[in-house]
Amino acid sequence: MLFKVTGRIYEEESGVGIANLVVEAFDKDILKNDKLGQTKTDQDGKFAINYSEANFKSALEKFEGNPDLYIVVKTPDLSNILYSSEKNIRPDASTNEHFDVSIPKTTLIAYQERSTQENKQLLKILVGMAWLDGELEPGEKEYLSKIADQKRLTEDAEIKSLLSDNKPIQPQQCFDWLQAYLGKNPSPYKFEALDEVLESLFTSGAEIDEREKEMLAAFADKNTRQTVFQERLGSIFLDPDFLAKVTPDTPDSPQTARKNLKKGFAYARVPQAVLSKLTSAQSDPQVKEELAHRFLTLNYAPVRKEITADNLEVIGKLPQELSGTFLRIGPNPRFAPLGLYHWFDGDGMIHGVNITNGKASYRNRYVRTEGWKIEEKEGQAIWPGLLNLPRFDEPHGIMMKNVANTALVWHHGRLLALWEGGEPYEISLPNLDTVGSYTFNEQLTFPFCAHPKVDAKTGEMMFFGYQPLTKPYVQYGIVSPEGKIVKTIPIDIPSPISMHDFAITEKYTIFLDMPLALKPMRVMQGKVPLVFERNKPSRFGIIPRHGGEIRWFTVPSCMVYHVVNAYEEGNEVILVAYRMDWTQLFIPDRENPLDFVNTDTSSEKLAPEMTKLYRWRFNLSTGQVKEEILDKDEICEFPRINDRLIGRKMRYVYSGIGAMYMERPLFDGVKKYDLETGTAQSVYFGRGRFGGECVFAPRPGGTTEDDGWVLTYIYDAVNKRSEFIVLDAQNITAEPVARVILPQRVPFGFHCEWVSSDKIAPANR
Repeated sequence: MLFKVTGRIYEEESGVGIANLVVEAFDKDILKNDKLGQTKTDQDGKFAINYSEANFKSALEKFEGNPDLYIVVKTPDLSNILYSSEKNIRPDASTNEHFDVSIPKTTLIAYQERSTQENKQLLKILVGMAWLDGELEPGEKEYLSKIADQKRLTEDAEIKSLLSDNKPIQPQQCFDWLQAYLGKNPSPYKFEALDEVLESLFTSGAEIDEREKEMLAAFADKNTRQTVFQERLGSIFLDPDFLAKVTPDTPDSPQTARKNLKKGFAYARVPQAVLSKLTSAQSDPQVKEELAHRFLTLNYAPVRKEITADNLEVIGKLPQELSGTFLRIGPNPRFAPLGLYHWFDGDGMIHGVNITNGKASYRNRYVRTEGWKIEEKEGQAIWPGLLNLPRFDEPHGIMMKNVANTALVWHHGRLLALWEGGEPYEISLPNLDTVGSYTFNEQLTFPFCAHPKVDAKTGEMMFFGYQPLTKPYVQYGIVSPEGKIVKTIPIDIPSPISMHDFAITEKYTIFLDMPLALKPMRVMQGKVPLVFERNKPSRFGIIPRHGGEIRWFTVPSCMVYHVVNAYEEGNEVILVAYRMDWTQLFIPDRENPLDFVNTDTSSEKLAPEMTKLYRWRFNLSTGQVKEEILDKDEICEFPRINDRLIGRKMRYVYSGIGAMYMERPLFDGVKKYDLETGTAQSVYFGRGRFGGECVFAPRPGGTTEDDGWVLTYIYDAVNKRSEFIVLDAQNITAEPVARVILPQRVPFGFHCEWVSSDKIAPANR
């Protein structure tokens, strides 16, 4: 079916038609308005736009009726809107629609007066964009000078200075110019209009001759210029410094915030008009291949069967007092991934061993998130992972899929599966069925972290959420023993970061401001979006648990993914955690190549992922901080303690020992630290046997901190089978108390949880 929009634009006072105005027709949609066509008025002010169903019906909109039509009238240079009927939409427009639009003479005069000033603003923005790569090349300068001449700005003192002094323009200056043009909290349409004006300005002018082609390099032809333009404009639009200037200072309403949790936490507050421009991305084929080899093969490969098995073979003897369920969650992609795949991306799967009366059973289940169920129905992956640009077209209202694959927490009789980009999912025990997303009776309005802290004495659960592009970058929440969010507090940090863990003491909460940033526009350049900015220091912020002034302590640049614990001693707050100089998350990158196999250079190449046990002492009286290493000998990670002592002084720590001779992040043993004596004991699993995080299960009625067992999964690469093992925590170097042979392979995963039977029984009543 063919459609037509006609009309006439004329001066209100005289009725004389206005020539050369730009008229655009749109179909108003929920996600992104469809542009139906564009034309210019003739000498009498008349115009006509023809379009068809293909212009407004996509696969997602196949049931849509006729368009909800509106038009926009712009000045010839596209820089000003003279008229818009968006507030008076013609719903279900007919095949022939006509508009008579009168423009007051005062509006036309005001446009002419603003035109020169706006052209100057736009040219300044273009000059700033040309400097974004750190250099204004001769060809770029000549091209911008040509635009200045076309716009009669060559004699303007400021423009002349920008194009002649050759002084670098800092990105912040460009952001300021752009924000001044857009204003605070600009409408999505303002972004669209700016994009069109800049692109028209940037790609205008005469044909480029051969000499200019050699000079212009990246701008050699129109198509290349448009690509570079989109990359540079996008790098501004997605820069947190710029977003902080144009996004609202006021928080979203609870309804909008909950909707954003579903959409995708990182990009939800970025204007849709901007996101719709950023749909193309490159990926380095070699990086893609290396990532797939590293995280989709051997025991990183997913298992697709969900099984239940009872009366498992036990080597040794399971203690009668050990009763409950051991759980580990990790990534297990249901379908072949899209784009670059990282270990963090796979759909969450929980592997559980239930122990009662000396017997063991096993079951594994996917966490059936909303995204998982949609992909299961479609029979394919729909959303890519964190190293790719998300689905800005929001299929099913989702840009980034919540994979619920990172950690587990038990609180107020509920088991929650966690992913730091969205809301938790509740899991029932012992069957591991997914109950559904859990938002604390719709109180949750920001992402829920992967490592909340439960205070065993007070019953409170502390958590945080971060947003790596828009303010507030970090928010802190407290859940009462009854499972209600009783307080949320924004944490002021100067720039967004990716924060994975934090710590609590009896009185304080400690936040980790580490310089690991999300820079999504790097994806469009074929690079990974996560960047550790080694030129920035690291900071620890200490705030009273229930709110108050936060104090920041600065230390040399480093990265901390996982904390062990924190506690108070006199006027000091003490934090124990695993520290590394910098990080690359085991991602191969041409800028920082990693070589896991070449032993001649492995110590240098693997430096970013070498974690050592450290202790920091923060003196609240003097403001001083003391940093000390506790283990110089072994690379360890995934620390656990007796959870009853979270926030209190502890003596023992149990950590996985890194198998640094392997090309993947693997653990070939468990190390028990005694922080009181400064000693440690290590137990190794044996040749070709690798584990992961362990968890401490206290003996019922035990009177000492380490009276209990250390539990973990083992994969035996020689015999190609998985086991569940039980170690005596007080004699960790002895032979395992019990080994349970599992009925299928358990892929390497992330974090573990032990839920004793005396917790499960009341919760199920």
